[in-house]
Amino acid sequence: MKQKRLLTGMLGIVLSASLLVSGCSGGGSTDNSTEEISDKGTEKPIEISIANNWNIPKADNNYVQKFLEEKFNVKFKNISFETATWKEQFNVMLASGQIPDIISVDGTVGDVVQWADQGILASVSQEEIKQYMPKYTADVESVDPNAWDPGTYNGKNWGVPKVWGEGATGFIPAYNGQWLKAIGYNEPPKDLAELEDVLTKFMNDDPDGNGKKDTYGLTGRGKDAQAQLFNTVFAAYGVAPYQFKLDANGKVTYGAITEEARNALKLLNEWYKAGIIDPEFITDGNSEIQTKFVSLRTGIIETGMWHHLYDDGYFGLISKDKGIELVPGVPFAGPDGKKYAMANGALQPPLLFGAQLEKDDAKRIKILQILEYVTTDTEGYLTTVFGEKGNSYNLEGELAVVTEAAAGTELMSELGAGFYNPFGAKVSSMMKHHYSPEKLAFKEKLTNVEDVTVLTDLMQSTVMTTKAQYEAILNTLQAQYYIKAISGEANTDKDFDDFRSQWLNSGGQSELDEAQQIYEERNK
Repeated sequence: MKQKRLLTGMLGIVLSASLLVSGCSGGGSTDNSTEEISDKGTEKPIEISIANNWNIPKADNNYVQKFLEEKFNVKFKNISFETATWKEQFNVMLASGQIPDIISVDGTVGDVVQWADQGILASVSQEEIKQYMPKYTADVESVDPNAWDPGTYNGKNWGVPKVWGEGATGFIPAYNGQWLKAIGYNEPPKDLAELEDVLTKFMNDDPDGNGKKDTYGLTGRGKDAQAQLFNTVFAAYGVAPYQFKLDANGKVTYGAITEEARNALKLLNEWYKAGIIDPEFITDGNSEIQTKFVSLRTGIIETGMWHHLYDDGYFGLISKDKGIELVPGVPFAGPDGKKYAMANGALQPPLLFGAQLEKDDAKRIKILQILEYVTTDTEGYLTTVFGEKGNSYNLEGELAVVTEAAAGTELMSELGAGFYNPFGAKVSSMMKHHYSPEKLAFKEKLTNVEDVTVLTDLMQSTVMTTKAQYEAILNTLQAQYYIKAISGEANTDKDFDDFRSQWLNSGGQSELDEAQQIYEERNK
């Protein structure tokens, strides 16, 4: 029997950005609006330059490009950046005086501030976006009413809001089920004490049965995403070290400098000294975490969200292929008896436009109309995200299923799928095309856990001028201290106090002051 593969996210991306909550309003076909805005044959096509660093087409004049060009009487100029070096390439383009009309890159809210100040971006009013993208606006606001915050700066709106609903779900620990049974556990650990016992036995009790002491409890993402480093342990203390939060007095603080973080670091250092944390956690990234888990070096994963743990997910698929029973767990109860899970949050930086669009009403409105079509019209969404029906995908009910011709091939990039729709897998009403009923049931089971508080950043993707100024140095400072504290090079007593003072004096206090002001203004 031919095996089918489900497409579960924006094509070409291994989604640590995956899919949104289904069932919200705003879907369906809008063929009448297409007739109204199509000008083909009546005037010269509008040329629109689009820059993207994901889902790069194999060539210009591809299937999706021609589909949109014909429907809207436009001509796209494709600008492709390499994912790893997009910012350098973008800066070279800016230095030559070129600014793309559509800037679909992995920018941050700090980039929004910088580029707005430099005159690179066009401001677009919320009212105009709501006028020409009414269904998408309703969809995005249904996921988070604060969706406009990441694009709001200096009293203006700097792009089309973008959300990723799965970001509101937390990270979930998962285990090697065979190892759990080997050490006498019939279910995953529920609190930190049980977790410590499991990790200790994973190290000492030869869970893989090879007669060697060559296993560890867990490793961490010290190389490529330190915000996720041992996130389940920090969360058990009610803190995410790279997030703003409210303290016990209702004032804004930062997770890294809290007493909860100090206590979590103290515990992690004890585990490191006991040998249950792989010492290579400092240089491990998500690929090493995956490799070590399936090669039976470690027995727990803590950098997976629910979709990563499903049978077709980043951890789920390879575990299944290797014959490992991947057992999802639950967030751990911490010292206060409560269960917490860290989440990235749903808000993301907006889709940005080049400054020249402020004075080009016709092009700006045309782009908004195209974006409404590719996000809320069934044909527009399926074509721009999945490619050509019958060639790269077919529908089973409303679920898009990748064809055998497209699975593991370059067919999607040849068709141009994903490049022209910056909102693939980020529109809640369209997630019915991504998730099977079985996958939705799996999500419900793992994310709808009783008495779990999801930790998200109080200033989630909020434009902060101080953050744009100080974030890089503060993150470096934090990463260096946290690695040293866990490994024992630094202590969690005086050295933590020194780190906190240095963090505050290196711009952290300025960030806290601005965050407090924003919080108070929002809650008047």
